[in-house]
Amino acid sequence: MTTKDSGGDVRLSGISKTYGSFTAVHPLDLTVPEGSFFALLGASGCGKTTTLRMIAGLEEPTTGTVRLGDQDVTALPPYKRPVNTVFQSYALFPHLDIFENVAFGLRRRGVKSVKKQVEEMLDLVQLGEQARKKPHQLSGGQQQRVAVARALINHPKVLLLDEPLGALDLKLRRQMQLELKRIQTEVGITFIHVTHDQEEAMTMADCVAVMNAGRVEQLGAPAELYENPRTTFVANFLGTSNLIEAEVDTKAGDEIVLKAGGGKLTLPVGRCSASTATGGKVLVGVRPEKISLVHADDAGEIPEGRNRITGTIADASFIGVSTQYVIDSPVCSELAVYVQNVERDGRLVPGADVVLHWNPAHTFGLDAAQDIDAGTEEEAA
Repeated sequence: MTTKDSGGDVRLSGISKTYGSFTAVHPLDLTVPEGSFFALLGASGCGKTTTLRMIAGLEEPTTGTVRLGDQDVTALPPYKRPVNTVFQSYALFPHLDIFENVAFGLRRRGVKSVKKQVEEMLDLVQLGEQARKKPHQLSGGQQQRVAVARALINHPKVLLLDEPLGALDLKLRRQMQLELKRIQTEVGITFIHVTHDQEEAMTMADCVAVMNAGRVEQLGAPAELYENPRTTFVANFLGTSNLIEAEVDTKAGDEIVLKAGGGKLTLPVGRCSASTATGGKVLVGVRPEKISLVHADDAGEIPEGRNRITGTIADASFIGVSTQYVIDSPVCSELAVYVQNVERDGRLVPGADVVLHWNPAHTFGLDAAQDIDAGTEEEAA
């Protein structure tokens, strides 16, 4: 990813952070392009917030450098860096009204005439009519927008967001995801957003770095990470994946045929990051929503060329837009299948014999030497 001007690029070179014998962030090279909405995504303790704090100057790197554009800011204190940070707590001044909260940075720098700039910033975050209210009179989402406005009015090259939506309820959080993306698009500066919420990162970010144990597991556009995970951690942490242990049978052209549970599955060569030597072990992956589910009586209607697995419905959960099934099959005891509730088949109930089928192009292959449960809630527990 390149930009015309590196003024707002963030470049981390060999940056790391250790606390005694504990390494919070292993040596990391990362470039965040100017004008992008970039997300650092991972579970608690993965190093994402420490990385953000090193960019902000709130943590001193153990090794490496931080550059903003062409400027090495590694040794600069936070107040001398062209960045501003929005925290989860918002940290608004309760005794000041919204106008004065947003104006605070300008007044601190000695700017005399702030009215026009503050009004423009309040209009940007759609809070112009709330200017004379105190923070406690606003909703959580409105307070969050005030915090963003207060940071942006200083015209930073980079805005850092540390779990800014964590205190909001689900519905408001989703509204604010769209709102933050709109604001970033309008102002056009670099946003770096730290979150543990996969939906948040995928909704807002142009590029996501999935972090695990102080390292970046995979970096890319949200759709690329979701459709083509390169590790079991990314496959499990970003949504849900069915991972099936299989053995390479044959390889012909751009397809690999694998043996699994007495049957065979097809995998595109280009979607396999594991060794494809005959007899080698591979973890075959497929997302639950990619799978179609039919009653065993209708198996003859499945088109040729589809990957297929037989099984029995162990559980079914109606969740409105879809029904989530758990299938017991020869290849895996708990296969997840999500079926959109368009035309529900009343025969698809627990105990029913079924056939799962999907397009081989939606299959991905991973190295079987990896932990199959990496990134799952079970592993975290």
